[in-house]
Amino acid sequence: MARFRENHPNGLKVQELETMLRSAISKPANVIVGFLLQEAADQADGAYQLKMGEEFKGRQTLMVDGIFGSFPIERDYYYHAGKKEGHYPADAALGLEGACTPALARLMCLEGADESSYQKAQRHLREIGGIETSARQIQRLVQKVGAAAQCWQERPAQSTGPQVPIMYVSGDATGLPMRKEELEGVVGKQEDGSAKTSMIYGGCVFTQTKTDQENFPVTHPMGKNDIVLAGIFRQCLQPYATG
Repeated sequence: MARFRENHPNGLKVQELETMLRSAISKPANVIVGFLLQEAADQADGAYQLKMGEEFKGRQTLMVDGIFGSFPIERDYYYHAGKKEGHYPADAALGLEGACTPALARLMCLEGADESSYQKAQRHLREIGGIETSARQIQRLVQKVGAAAQCWQERPAQSTGPQVPIMYVSGDATGLPMRKEELEGVVGKQEDGSAKTSMIYGGCVFTQTKTDQENFPVTHPMGKNDIVLAGIFRQCLQPYATG
């Protein structure tokens, strides 16, 4: 900051100042995050109930990468000889993706999916957030998270209620009387071309389980289902909602 005051300000100097301040602020923030996550890991390990066949193998250290930097975390490791696999309960409790915090993993996946190459994603993370990572790390994380996300998307659909054979999607429009100041510039059907009303569009989406005595449809008794179904068609109805 002293060097910044001593020199005449220009774009490059201001850029260097902001970059240095970002680095300076990140250091204590990284210490705080590391302290809090270590505390949370200890709580998760203390509350973990040993499962049948598992054996406690001691505590191991993991160097965790976050958006403010890297820090070590110690956590318990358990191994199941029969299944030939082990796990760290604290890692799952903290939502770690490999050695990345959830916030960093989200940024890396967003950049990896948005940029045309992992190298560009690496440079973008460095320039925008001062985050140092490698293109290879981004690739591995995207492939890991992407595979799990694809399995989730391709999971079999689960019915939340009885099947409804008929669904209604309707739309209508009507003229709503408005004040003169609200109709300025609106073309109408009056002799002078002015308007007395503004066109309002509405839509309704509902499911039917049966009809009443007059053969009119009876809506589904579960109102929440109607709301969810309406949301599916919102993109079609929304452009006409304000008339």
